Amino acid sequence: MSTLPKNLPPAPRTTARKRPRLSPPWRKLLLTIHVTVSVGLLGTDAAVVALVTSGWLGHARPVTVYPAAHLLGEYLLLPLALLALVTGLALGLLTPWGLLRYWWVLISLAVNTVGTALAVFVLLPGLDTAATAALAGHAVASPSSLVRDSGAACCVLIATVAISYYKPFGRIRRRS
Repeated sequence: MSTLPKNLPPAPRTTARKRPRLSPPWRKLLLTIHVTVSVGLLGTDAAVVALVTSGWLGHARPVTVYPAAHLLGEYLLLPLALLALVTGLALGLLTPWGLLRYWWVLISLAVNTVGTALAVFVLLPGLDTAATAALAGHAVASPSSLVRDSGAACCVLIATVAISYYKPFGRIRRRS
């Protein structure tokens, strides 16, 4: 038997904390910036792949190819990667997609974060070393690793495009 009175008012509804949302024009602008930056990042990475492949195969002079690839990496690839990551985070936080509501958003965020970290800590130092060696007239230590690293970055970017287009795996299920 219950000891509660029968005429109690209904329990107040707990409202979930509302996240800030962008109005449609601002959301479209942010999405346009994100897509433009991401396409620019993919194009820049493809240019780096072309340059380091050309140097590896001996089609161009290393003294021109590797410094050019390093400049592209330093002045375009890195800023575009960081900007793509920041605009992607902003889209996740400020739109109904959220960061932790859909698997494709979470996977894309994780892949972009790891890809940006690898670009900063692996690809760019490798390009710097290759450019320094080429300018000094020395042989580049491992030109095939530059092709592998920049090619892998290109594949990762294409994978994130596919993930964002197909939006696989649905919603992330919340545990009760």
